[in-house]
Amino acid sequence: MPYFALELTRAVTLLAVGLVIAFTPGHTATFGLYAFGIFAIVSAVVLASVVWGAGHPAQARGLHLWQALVSLVVGALTLALNQAGIVLLLWAIVLWALLTGFAEAFAGWRMPRGSDVRKDWLVQGSMTVVLALVVLVQPADSVAVIGFVGAWAIVQGVYATIAGLSSRWSTTEAPKEGR
Repeated sequence: MPYFALELTRAVTLLAVGLVIAFTPGHTATFGLYAFGIFAIVSAVVLASVVWGAGHPAQARGLHLWQALVSLVVGALTLALNQAGIVLLLWAIVLWALLTGFAEAFAGWRMPRGSDVRKDWLVQGSMTVVLALVVLVQPADSVAVIGFVGAWAIVQGVYATIAGLSSRWSTTEAPKEGR
């Protein structure tokens, strides 16, 4: 599967969760656990499907498998413990965002300079780490925390859409390493 398809698939998932959160009036901790859990599991399934699809770049396979595994575990825990309250919601989001965000940023950092994938992964990973930091310093207010997740999902979804379409329509080849 080409890179643009991965980004557009991620964009649909992110925009869907962001819009559901934005247009749902009751931002309780239980709603947040359900919303985040469903998002994480759907993301895991999407990433795993893409990784096992034909043509997935080998250098990205480990990153996306890691993200899928972390998303699956954290998503399953939040759904299974959906009555645990705001503390679980806070820690689930922070743990997930740190593990997946740092992995994505690190994978981007390891890509050749000038690569669109490098820039995309650095930006997307950094935005996810920033989500973790913002949620970490928030008081135990489910409305604010869920709102931040929704806003992050929409911003990430728009970025992934732009990255996917830019990659699809790109007519230039990425610069070779060493130039």
